[in-house]
Amino acid sequence: MAEQEAKFTTEQVGGTTWVRLRGPRITDQVYINELGDELVALLESGAQRDLLIDLEEVEFLSSAMLGKLIRLFKRAAQVGGRVRLCSIRPSIREVFEITQLHKVFEIYPDADEALGRHRP
Repeated sequence: MAEQEAKFTTEQVGGTTWVRLRGPRITDQVYINELGDELVALLESGAQRDLLIDLEEVEFLSSAMLGKLIRLFKRAAQVGGRVRLCSIRPSIREVFEITQLHKVFEIYPDADEALGRHRP
């Protein structure tokens, strides 16, 4: 059996779990469902209630993935958590603006700003 590529990587930075999504195109429904389940599991684990989703590698998101992010945002609110986004490419940012999701999500230009780190 071939080893499955990681859907994301995580790193703890203070009280935030920095989640870096993998792959340029997030369109496969099975992949999206598994990714969503894993992210919800992070939230529900209790220790991972502040998530920063980094989209730097992502060039295209399907509407199914947008829906998954919205459900993740709602679930975070239910468990007293927070979901923020960063490093969104202009083409994806445009979709967030058209759908008014930029008013729902906290969106940062990059992880450093989202995490309150200053660049040298």
